[in-house]
Amino acid sequence: MNILGIDTTTKVASCSVLYNNKFYTKSISNEITHSEKLLPIIDESLNLAKTNLDNIDMFATINGPGSFTGIRIGLATIKAFAQVKEINIFSISSIDLIGYTAFKKYNLNDQKILSLIDARNNRVYYALNKISKDENGKITFDKILDVDNDTIDNVISKINEKDIIIAGNCINSFKEKLNAISEKSVDVYPTTEDLISCYLDIKNPKDYIYNAYSLDALYARQSQAERMSNNG
Repeated sequence: MNILGIDTTTKVASCSVLYNNKFYTKSISNEITHSEKLLPIIDESLNLAKTNLDNIDMFATINGPGSFTGIRIGLATIKAFAQVKEINIFSISSIDLIGYTAFKKYNLNDQKILSLIDARNNRVYYALNKISKDENGKITFDKILDVDNDTIDNVISKINEKDIIIAGNCINSFKEKLNAISEKSVDVYPTTEDLISCYLDIKNPKDYIYNAYSLDALYARQSQAERMSNNG
């Protein structure tokens, strides 16, 4: 299967194409220019693979949480492609994908993983999953705490599970506090190649399949403008 995946949830906009079982990836680090640079890096990735959208069987994207503007740009682009080509979209949250990435990178099994992303102002996006692998090597997520946003102190107070691994892009920022619940931590953040690999590895990929009309963004927190409006 040939798959094109994108991520615009962070300052790095990335595109990977899995074509004939080989990855071709381009990225650029500048959140301000996502609207200008996303289509060119998609084109560059396809050119590296010496193919085009007509040969893509599936699209993939991270639907959040992360940059509000970045998420909107990425979803608008991939949904437009999916609508025109009448192709489905595999989409998973960056939080759950962190768990998958740590699970694969460190060859884990039956492991509870607390995934964290820095949301600034002492807040994090988080989720707690038990991730397992069956006899066929297929991966399943057992949700313990769903994707949400809270202060790091409140998140720590919610964790009553033992033998967990903490994974994410803000481990060093909260290292001392996180040690209170687990001294096992890994600093990881998924790539678009991880995104595509996740589709191929998970046991229930149909649970994460959308079309151009059903895919929504996962913000986990209102934008600043919305918060200001709701507060009067």
